Amino acid sequence: MLDIAGSATEVQAPDGWRRWLARGRGRWLGVLAGSVFAGALLLTPDPGPVPALRLGVFDTYQWLLPRTRISSPAVIIAVDDSSLVQFGQWPWPRDLVARLITLIAARNPAAIGIDIVFAEPDRVSPERIADALRARDPAIAERLLKLRPNDEILAEAIAQAPVVLGVAGMPVPTFVQPPAVTARMVGPLPPLPRYPGALYSLPQISRAANGHGLLNAAPERGVVRRVPLVAAVGDYPLLTLALECLRIAARAPLFTLLSNSAGLQHVEIGDLRVPVQTNGSLWVHYTGPDAARYVSAADVLKGRDDPALTEGKIALLGVTGLGLVDQQTTSRGDRMPGIEIHAQVLENIFDGALLSRPGWAHAAEALLFGLAAAIIVYGVPRVRPRRSVLILFACWGTLAAVAIASYLWGRILLDAATPIAAINVVYGVMISATLVAIDLQRRDLSARLAVERIAAARISGELETASQLQTGMLPIARRVLGDERRAEIFAHMRPAREVGGDLYDFFLLPDDRLFVLAGDVAGKGLPAAMFMVVSKALAKSSALRARADLGTLMMTLNTEISRDNPAELFVTLIALVIDLRTGELEYCNAGHEPLLLVRRDEPILTPDDGGGPPLCALEDFAYEPARLTLQPNDILVLTSDGITEAMNRDAALYGRDRLKLQLAASVHSASDITVIGNEVLKDVATFEAGAEPADDQTLLLVAWRGAAAAKF
Repeated sequence: MLDIAGSATEVQAPDGWRRWLARGRGRWLGVLAGSVFAGALLLTPDPGPVPALRLGVFDTYQWLLPRTRISSPAVIIAVDDSSLVQFGQWPWPRDLVARLITLIAARNPAAIGIDIVFAEPDRVSPERIADALRARDPAIAERLLKLRPNDEILAEAIAQAPVVLGVAGMPVPTFVQPPAVTARMVGPLPPLPRYPGALYSLPQISRAANGHGLLNAAPERGVVRRVPLVAAVGDYPLLTLALECLRIAARAPLFTLLSNSAGLQHVEIGDLRVPVQTNGSLWVHYTGPDAARYVSAADVLKGRDDPALTEGKIALLGVTGLGLVDQQTTSRGDRMPGIEIHAQVLENIFDGALLSRPGWAHAAEALLFGLAAAIIVYGVPRVRPRRSVLILFACWGTLAAVAIASYLWGRILLDAATPIAAINVVYGVMISATLVAIDLQRRDLSARLAVERIAAARISGELETASQLQTGMLPIARRVLGDERRAEIFAHMRPAREVGGDLYDFFLLPDDRLFVLAGDVAGKGLPAAMFMVVSKALAKSSALRARADLGTLMMTLNTEISRDNPAELFVTLIALVIDLRTGELEYCNAGHEPLLLVRRDEPILTPDDGGGPPLCALEDFAYEPARLTLQPNDILVLTSDGITEAMNRDAALYGRDRLKLQLAASVHSASDITVIGNEVLKDVATFEAGAEPADDQTLLLVAWRGAAAAKF
């Protein structure tokens, strides 16, 4: 004799880790994974273990939400293509550059920053040409030697203007010129970017300048995201070109570095205090390239520019001609010359639009990840696996929203992508553990079911009687409609078990109106059947008592059905009222399968206006009815999800698309709704191919034949 109880005991008690998972303790795997990733987020330095991901997120912020240009503290005097066409190829003679600097200075700029290093003597200076011509024409050579060298002319022009010369930091030790301006330190020496050597302009030219500014910017993976505002060249702190221009413009004799144990905090120039990253860098907050920042050097040399564009501003002189300068890629993906990046740094400072990634950013990201991981660890085992993905999506959205809000309103760079990637791993661990636990519990339940079937056999007679009673409660079309020819109804309901939770009803209302109802109680079997009986009775009595619209009726049903519902079941419901005289249709869908409207030789429509959630899901929800006008011979199709979710032996779903195709084919070949309904049911049965039904199946077809259809 089969020992059913013994079999159940064997499946109910798996050994080792399987027992541990079966008891729902797989959440500790998620806790462990979350702790590991939280620690990794706290300990890994910027830009992190997956720099492309983190930096890509920061770039996305700037691409989606670029900075708006408010002020224009700098103007770029560009040796552009037009200048090269009019004044010759680069490099220009130094006397021409001197003339350009003198003309810029005449426009009263606050400072002139030169993004050019004059590291070699001018090859077209008179003395250089004299050396070349001495053997061929000594007289001309002697006359040329009497002319002032171009480098001397350039040095004189620089000395008479508030000029800052560019300096290029070098990765190899070279001569480092002690700066004329020393930095004052307040706090410990910060860890600044360091260049062992530097490339300066010629000593004669370099000594004439009021200041020297660093030109370097280290692209990260080919993109200029950060520029050093201050760096160590040799043993001397040196400001970047933009900040040194600010110092000259403010006539500040020195600059101050304010630091603490975490690193550099601010660079102070006179009354201006600029916040920086702890390593002395600045995240550039970009706009797109803007031609309004530029004035052509040719226009300045020929006096065609507007002097007001330069007066009182910082003039940045640089070469932008095509092929003469490397175009840098910005965080927005734009390509622009380095001189424009210097201009954008100045705009960042003047507009107070500085981006920052504070030292506490790692801790904030780890905290956000920890909260999201806790929600997943707590929530995933408590919902169905298919619905648990909503928890994951909610965590994604929250992390992304916090990061974007920090960027938008605080100009703080928080990385949402790395915590989201870590959250995905925790979710994967939790869903795997949950599925294993569900599988083990399913085996346990299968064994228990074998025992329960013996007890079920004892009440099979009662269930058969209940099935007959349930079927007998359903209306029959010919009895309800009688001699009414303006409407035809086909109705079918097949429970997955002896009794089911699907329901339908239809009856005539006063004023030649037809009420049609279809619904589906959550669950199957006897509890669903009992709840179906109550819901059907309340729906019919409420519809017959009042002449309110369907929205009010649904609100009443929601209240009435929810009142005595200790099991907290819910029911999806769709109700129709058809005016048989005009074809006016009022409908309201409370979370049920959508209504289908079938017209011969036209695409099947899916009216989905109005409605709301299932009944008993939300208290006092205001349901909205919808209306449309039927045409003669229109067919309304109401189904339960047992039709669209019917499964074959391969676990594939029948689906709404196949239902529409079958309806269209049946309507095209027949007009009798009984034939159409039976064709649909036959197609569903063919698809299932004998597979056990997964849910109750209900199919309702309602045809309006038009107001002209005669009565007997």
